[in-house]
Amino acid sequence: MSPRRWYSFIVLFSLLLGFASPALAEEAADATLKAKQSDLTAQLKKGKAADAKKMDQIFDDLLDYDTLAKDSLGNHWDDLSEAERKEFQDVLKRLVKNAYRKNLKKTLGYDVVYEGVSEAKRGVLVKSVAKSKTNNREEPIHIDYAMHKLDGRWVVGNIITEGASMVGNYRSQFGRVIKKSGFPELMKRMKKKAQKEGA
Repeated sequence: MSPRRWYSFIVLFSLLLGFASPALAEEAADATLKAKQSDLTAQLKKGKAADAKKMDQIFDDLLDYDTLAKDSLGNHWDDLSEAERKEFQDVLKRLVKNAYRKNLKKTLGYDVVYEGVSEAKRGVLVKSVAKSKTNNREEPIHIDYAMHKLDGRWVVGNIITEGASMVGNYRSQFGRVIKKSGFPELMKRMKKKAQKEGA
């Protein structure tokens, strides 16, 4: 049996048994992200011909909206009713997908290189670097994806760009608005932003 076939057999066998070595698990997260990113990028390159429904499905498969919502609100999450939580998550979902889509568009002119996977507090961190195809002097952009398992699949719970955490930024902004003006005002601003961006 060739090394490639042997490796594939080990991966399949491990998954069938319901477990995998840390190295295999990390590579599975890496592979999942690469595949989803590739599919999204392919759609974006089509421009107006892009399949919006297909892109939404890819986002929904890749992003953990529950974790994003809870982590973005921090301690404020516990103060909300179920109705408020659902309303917040629905709007945040639109904002996150729109932000993700915009960031991907920015990297269409870049070569994205995946630089490995490391263990994280919750799951793993998939590291990548986007390098300009036309300007060698331009500083590369480091983008890391915090991924964890949800219902047996790898999903993204946070994105860190040049050391800046998307969830951390949201939590800081949302917390300030809630403290100063309350949750209803936060929802008002979020909905306005989502509508303006056409998410």
